[in-house]
Amino acid sequence: MAVMVPRHVDASIVASERRVFEALRSASLSEGWTVLHSLGLSSAWTGEFGEIDFVVVIPGLGIVCIEVKGGGVSVADGVWTTRNRYGTTERLKRSPYRQAQEGQWKLVAALKAKFGAGSQEARCPIGWLVVFPDVMSPPLTPEATRDEVIARDELDGDIGPRIRSTPSLAKLAGRADLVAPNAATCSRMLSFLRPDFERVPSPASEHWDADARLKILTEEQFEALDNVSDNPVCLLRGPAGTGKTLIGIEQARRIAQTGGSVLVACFNGGLGGWLQDATAGFGPGRVVAGHLHGLLRDRIANSPFAEDLRQAEQAGTSGDELYGRHYYELGALAVEESGERFDVIVFDEVQDLPSSRVAELLKVWSHTAGGTRILLLGDFTRQALYTGSSDASLELLRASLGDVAVFNLRLNCRNTRRIAMQTGVFSGFGEQRLSERQPEGEQVSLQFHADRASGLAKLDAVVRQLRESGIKAADVVILGPRRRENSLLSGVATVGGWPIRDAHAPGQGVAYATAHAFKGLERKVVIVVDADARYQDESDAILYVAMSRARLRLFILAPETSRPVMEKRMTDAVLATLAQKAS
Repeated sequence: MAVMVPRHVDASIVASERRVFEALRSASLSEGWTVLHSLGLSSAWTGEFGEIDFVVVIPGLGIVCIEVKGGGVSVADGVWTTRNRYGTTERLKRSPYRQAQEGQWKLVAALKAKFGAGSQEARCPIGWLVVFPDVMSPPLTPEATRDEVIARDELDGDIGPRIRSTPSLAKLAGRADLVAPNAATCSRMLSFLRPDFERVPSPASEHWDADARLKILTEEQFEALDNVSDNPVCLLRGPAGTGKTLIGIEQARRIAQTGGSVLVACFNGGLGGWLQDATAGFGPGRVVAGHLHGLLRDRIANSPFAEDLRQAEQAGTSGDELYGRHYYELGALAVEESGERFDVIVFDEVQDLPSSRVAELLKVWSHTAGGTRILLLGDFTRQALYTGSSDASLELLRASLGDVAVFNLRLNCRNTRRIAMQTGVFSGFGEQRLSERQPEGEQVSLQFHADRASGLAKLDAVVRQLRESGIKAADVVILGPRRRENSLLSGVATVGGWPIRDAHAPGQGVAYATAHAFKGLERKVVIVVDADARYQDESDAILYVAMSRARLRLFILAPETSRPVMEKRMTDAVLATLAQKAS
C-alpha cells in the first residue's frame, strides 16, 4: 500500500477528495509510493501560488500530479462550471486539464529552484491526470485523451495501473535529459515537499506574553496618577515592582506634551541614565532627567561656584562630606543663581536622598508663586540602602516640605508571581500583593555552593542554559552585594561563553553590577551571586533589591553558609500558608 501523507484526511474534506484518497491508498503495486494530499506551492518558488490536490511520488518512475474535480461539471461556450451536491455552482477560470498541467509545471519550477536545474530532483519525470470522482468522463477534447482522465466508475476498481501508465509520464520516459528517480532522490524531494519536523517554542519566545502582560498599567497606578494631578506635593510609597518609576515617567510625559517643563532626578547613576533615555522623546515641553549628583555638578560647573567645588575635591574632602553637603549646598546656590525653574519635579528613590537637602533643592527649583507640582517616589522600608530602614527620614522630609499627600502602591506588577513571592520569602520581607494579571512564570532557582570553584561552575551552567534557550545577553544581569573585584566573579573575564562587562558600560556580553548600582532598574533575567543571608539587617535589603529586579527569570547562587537561614524561611512560609488555609 502507498504511504499517505497525511495518513488520514479530515472529515471536513469534501467527499470526492476522500474517495480519491482511499482509491490511491488501496491501489495495487503501490508499495514504495508516497501520496501527498493538498500540496501548496508558494509563489516564491513558482511565480504564483498554486495547489495540487494529490502528488504521487513513484520510485523508478516519476511523479504524477492529480487534479480532482468533484460534483457535477458542465461546459457552455467554452466556460467550465462545477456544481456541488447543494446546487451551488462555481465558474472555473480554466479547465481541469489546464489546472493539472499548471500544477505539473509549478512543481517542476519549485524543484529546479530548490535543487538546481541539473540536479537529479529537477530531472525527475513529472506527469498529470484529472479525476472526476462523481461523474462519467466528459467528452474528449484536444486538451486531454481518455487515458488522462479517471472517472467515477473507474474509482470503484483498482487505479494503480492507470497511475503507472499516465500518458504524459510515459511520454517523458524516453527523454535523455530526464532520469527516473531512485529511492534516495524520492526521499530528498519528499523532505522538501512535505517534511516531518518539530519546532518547540524556545523559553525566550514563551516569555514574550508574560513580559507584555507585566507592562500594562494597573488600576492602582492609574488612580495614583489621578492623585498626583490633584495634589501639589505627593509622595508615592511602595515596594519594588509596584510601578513607582513608571508613574513618574508617565507624569513627565503628560506635562511635556502640554508644553510644560519637567525635572526627573534620582540618586542612582544607572537609573539616571535610563531616565534620560526614557524621556528623550518627550515634547514639546522641556524635560531634564538624570541622577541628581550629575545634574548638580553640571549646574555648579556653569556657575560662579565652580571654583568652590574644585577646591573641595582637591582638598580630599570625604565622600560623605563632598556628596552629602557640598554638592547640595553649592548646587542650590547655582540653581538659584541661574533662575532655572520647572513646572513639575519628580524625584525617584527619594528614600536614598538626605531629606533636608532634598527639601532645599525642591524649593529653589520651584516657581516662587507655588505653581510647581512635586512628585516624590520611594520605598522607605525595603530599599533604603543608604539612609536606613526607619521612617525617620520620611518624617523629616514631610516636616521640611509641609503639606505632603502620601499615597501607597501595593500591587506588584513587575515580576512574575513566583519571583514576587520568593523575593518576599528569601529576603525575609514577607508576602507581597500581586495583581490579577500576574503571570505564574518559572520557578526561582536557588543553588548553594561550598566554595568559589563550585559557585563559578554553577554560574557557568546557568548562563549556558540561558544561551541555549535563546535568551540574549542584553536581557541578563548578574547582581551581587559587592564590586566585581570583590565578588564571585573576581578575575573572571567570561562566563558560560559570554564576556562579562560592567552594567553601565557599553559593550557586548552579560552585565555585572552591584545591587546598589542597579537599584531602580530591571532585566528580564537576573542572576544573584554572593547571596549571603546570615547578616539579616543590611544583607536582607540588598537581597530584596537584587531579586526584585527580575521580571521573568531569577537565579540565586548562595554560599552554603546561607542554607540554614534560607531553608528556614522557606519552611516558615509553607507553614504560614498551610495555617492560613486551615483557618
